Amino acid sequence: MALPSRFLEELRDKVPLSTVIGRKVKLTRRGHEYTGLCPFHHEKTASFTINDEKGFYHCFGCGAHGDIIKYLMDAEKMPFMEAVEHLAELAGIKIPEMSQKQKEQEKKRGDLTTIMEEACLFFQAQLFGLAGERGKKYLIRRGISGQIAKQFRLGYATSGSALTAHLQSKGFDIKECLNLGLIVKNPKTGQYHDYFYDRVIFPILDRRKHVIGFGGRMMEKGEPKYLNSPETTLFHKGEQLYALPNAIEAIRHKNEAILVEGYMDVIALHSAGFTNAVAPLGTALTEQQIKILWQSCDEPLICFDGDGAGRKAAIRAMNRALPILTPGKSLRFVFLPDPFDPDDMIRKKSPEAFAQLVKEARSFSDVLWDTLISSHIIDTPERIAKFEKDIQDTINLIQNNTVRLYYQKDFKNRLWKLTHAYRKKHISLNQNRSYQIHSPTPGLAHARMLLAYAIYYPNIIASFLEDLAHMTLPDHILNDALQKIVLRILDFPDIDATTLEKNISSEVLRMLSAEFEMLKKSSKTDNEISYEIKCILQQSKKQLIQTEIDNKIQTYTKNPTPEIWENIKALKKEIEKLSESE
Repeated sequence: MALPSRFLEELRDKVPLSTVIGRKVKLTRRGHEYTGLCPFHHEKTASFTINDEKGFYHCFGCGAHGDIIKYLMDAEKMPFMEAVEHLAELAGIKIPEMSQKQKEQEKKRGDLTTIMEEACLFFQAQLFGLAGERGKKYLIRRGISGQIAKQFRLGYATSGSALTAHLQSKGFDIKECLNLGLIVKNPKTGQYHDYFYDRVIFPILDRRKHVIGFGGRMMEKGEPKYLNSPETTLFHKGEQLYALPNAIEAIRHKNEAILVEGYMDVIALHSAGFTNAVAPLGTALTEQQIKILWQSCDEPLICFDGDGAGRKAAIRAMNRALPILTPGKSLRFVFLPDPFDPDDMIRKKSPEAFAQLVKEARSFSDVLWDTLISSHIIDTPERIAKFEKDIQDTINLIQNNTVRLYYQKDFKNRLWKLTHAYRKKHISLNQNRSYQIHSPTPGLAHARMLLAYAIYYPNIIASFLEDLAHMTLPDHILNDALQKIVLRILDFPDIDATTLEKNISSEVLRMLSAEFEMLKKSSKTDNEISYEIKCILQQSKKQLIQTEIDNKIQTYTKNPTPEIWENIKALKKEIEKLSESE
């Protein structure tokens, strides 16, 4: 009985693999995976792993690998339908019956793949026959052996209508061949001829290894260099990856895929031992292709050419992935030196040189940050504010709440460190005024409370660093501690109270023991604490300015100049502003 593929996918999703295998194998959880002794061979050390998220098991000892249905068929010796029925019962799902229409569609698809398979065999025969000399010479020139050519089922399309004639001789419907993109019809003459001609042919296979399309590459200069099958019933470029059937086992084993731009790059990498390489099909990487890779590995590597076009393609891939990032699922980026592509790296450098670049792959967050900062100048408060807004707008594109929050935290830290030099320079200077005043100095009680707040709530005190940097505490021990706290928070904006406390002398901590005890018992909100800190700072400033006013008035009585009077008026306005902001 034929079953809809969607039903089987639903079945695999609803019944965790670990639940079924765990009935007979003692499993231990390790991160996202389970490990245990392999049920397919005798072993003393566990080498059998299960990944529920990816839906497969793998034994590093005997190589056993498969999904939940294969496990039941191999380990429990169930026939396919019995395994499906067993899982359907566990999942509480009724096995659907295919409608007559579905049966006809399945048969139709089978008929179409038969035509594509025949075309593939024909192209292969052409390459390895007398007609394929040009193709063979090209592949040899590119360092592709006959073994690799057979492994990837490479072929050759001659000029003319050889494939058209061959398919007609096999009795295939010419209209079906036309719909599959194998042949085209001349609108003027009404004659049929081959869609591909004088090109090396790269068959494109789906995950069941059925031929669904072809890519053809010119061997000399000309456009288009690559020609893919048109969109058909079988072939949708944005939903397939070249060489995925060849690479899937290596991708799963390594938990790593290398996505490159072209067919030749894939084959060159496989020839050099990088058997986890795949490629999109001549188009920009799609959301669907990213999700296909995530089914088998957590962080696929994007490795496009080192020229400007390759870097732009990498950025497009990043923008495509940004909204769909989820916990544990991301991309990493390998940047090749300009103007190298992966094939060049293997042939002109070495496999070891490419492997080193893979080891140095950069994280998604690093590349996103560099992309953002490359288009901004951040030398003024306004430009910093614009940069911060653009960062937030970009991060807001991430749909997953958890990932978005972590990006906000990470980029906040990066922005803080980036603007560190600017802030330290700004904080170290008093504001320009038409008069000169000294540093605000709170009373000892307020000074102790302020310092306790700074140690106990570094996340809140960070908003007041500029005010604190201009302040002088009445006790030199407390004052030194305050300056150390300011610099520490500048360097480490996310520092917590426990870590900050370790940077404070035991003498200062003893001096503030009563204040700490009070804060431990406090139930005040962050807003209330922030308001109290602001009040202490405001009061200290007002006291300082009032002292300045008193001194200026005494000076004015002795020497009543316009300049002194203007200073007195400016100081009174400062007090009024502080009072209004309370």
